[in-house]
Amino acid sequence: MTTPDLVKFPIKLVDWTLEYLSNLGEDFQLKTPILLQEKNGPCPLISLMNTLIFKNESIIHEHFINDYVKDGLLDRKIKGISKLKDLLIVKYHSIGHIELNEVLSNLGELLLVFTENTNYQFEVDQLLEQLPKLHTGLDVNPNLINGEFEPDLGTTLFSIFDLQFRHGWVINQIDDVDNFNDIDRGNMSIQTLEVVDNYGQLVEIFNDLKTFDKIQDYLLDQDESTSFNQRLISKWLDLNKTQLTTNGLQKLNYLDKGEFIIFFRNNHFNTLFKKNNNEFYLIVTDSSFINKSSKIIWQSLNSVNGKDDLFFTGDFYPVLDIDDVTTTENQSDYLLSKQLQEEEDRKLAEKLENRNKKKSQPQSKQQQLKKPTSKPSKETIDKDNKKKKLNCCIV
Repeated sequence: MTTPDLVKFPIKLVDWTLEYLSNLGEDFQLKTPILLQEKNGPCPLISLMNTLIFKNESIIHEHFINDYVKDGLLDRKIKGISKLKDLLIVKYHSIGHIELNEVLSNLGELLLVFTENTNYQFEVDQLLEQLPKLHTGLDVNPNLINGEFEPDLGTTLFSIFDLQFRHGWVINQIDDVDNFNDIDRGNMSIQTLEVVDNYGQLVEIFNDLKTFDKIQDYLLDQDESTSFNQRLISKWLDLNKTQLTTNGLQKLNYLDKGEFIIFFRNNHFNTLFKKNNNEFYLIVTDSSFINKSSKIIWQSLNSVNGKDDLFFTGDFYPVLDIDDVTTTENQSDYLLSKQLQEEEDRKLAEKLENRNKKKSQPQSKQQQLKKPTSKPSKETIDKDNKKKKLNCCIV
């Protein structure tokens, strides 16, 4: 088993620019170190680090352009993150990576700064103990109504570091099927038509349950009166298997222009940048892009199924020709990564659906439509609750 001291994160130095700095010349071109993720890597920790540093870059240069009132605590936060950035740059030029224990140690120091003059329900010692879980993975409970998460000790770390934590797996509150402009009933399955024709009822169920955990618990109920609702819920989850909906994408427009947040999708934690309304980008952290010649920095988030998403340079120019930005050696990695990204939504949905099916034990043909068909004991529910939690980096 790999010990924490031996866990290493590849570092990449990316060139990029902010829109309001682009007309000020090359002196304002930003060089920002990011941590890259290897297969099944600790994406909560990587996302926290990268989002912290990118947001700090934005704050520093915004303050440079605009006069601001000095704030002692804010200055200490900026200096603390800048120190972390400088450490990553040194590591990048010397050995190309940083070890886990160094990352956690520096985050611990930052945590002490960010908790000054604050009143959280958790003690600082408790929060420090949670930092290693950013490496092993966090359990999260998405609210499918507002695009946020139920607060817990782990996700509180994000808010302490002044970072927003959002997702786009949000049900559309429209309860009148006539308001759907793109319905093509001729190409719909019977199950999909059932959801459409009973959408108002489905919205009421979601408004009542709200969170993913409560929805999963509801699917465990064997009461025959809930079987139809369970079928509606299961079909909606299947139809929205990418953990992203059109309504969820639209809700991201409520973010401030130029905002960096931690974004959860496909059981992964990502750094998301809102450049403008309806213009969102994810930082590319796949280690197959570690090659220094690669100009691929961002991936757009334009569509629910990813078909309209493109890769971009640091200056937000689309990358249309792989040969122009990758070497022959890592070109296959690029293509494979893009292909896996497109297929990942489908695989994740199958996992979610199979997880529900495993919890159900049909007792008769009449009950096979229900999820599940036998009511578990409290002990079994507790075990299932632990298993059902959404975690990160499932590939």
